[in-house]
Amino acid sequence: MKKKHFIAPALALGLIGGAIAVPSAIFADSDAAVTDSATSTAATQDAGTTTSDHVITPQSLGNSFNFTSGGSATSSGTFEVPKGFGYVKLRIRNYANAPVDFTVEHNDSGKAYVDGQTISKNSETIWRSSDAMRSGRYTIQFRGGSNKVNVEVWGVAGSLPSDAK
Repeated sequence: MKKKHFIAPALALGLIGGAIAVPSAIFADSDAAVTDSATSTAATQDAGTTTSDHVITPQSLGNSFNFTSGGSATSSGTFEVPKGFGYVKLRIRNYANAPVDFTVEHNDSGKAYVDGQTISKNSETIWRSSDAMRSGRYTIQFRGGSNKVNVEVWGVAGSLPSDAK
């Protein structure tokens, strides 16, 4: 009789041990497959390439900027247009109680893209480049006549004309 009691627990342990061993074997193979297939190379691909069903598209905005300028009758600020990002949009807010004129000039060539455009007192204007601008640094100069300048500039340079809209 004692032998029967010994066989039943031994048989139960054998069944339990077998049930534990089977899922371990299944998961070992599955884990290896998941690890191998989960590795992605999409982040290391060149722009415009396709990896499986993922298309990598470069960001079209190259540089954004924001600065405040003022304190005297003439003031200026600078921004940069990276290579390949020549379409520029400027949003300029005049906080002064008098009109302000502004110019935008490419530092290396001296080419003026805006020459003396006026922003009314306490108002805002948006300027967009109609053609691609040269890469490099630009200076925006503000003149308030005999009044102090107080402006804030937001801008972005994009690779497509629609980026400046």
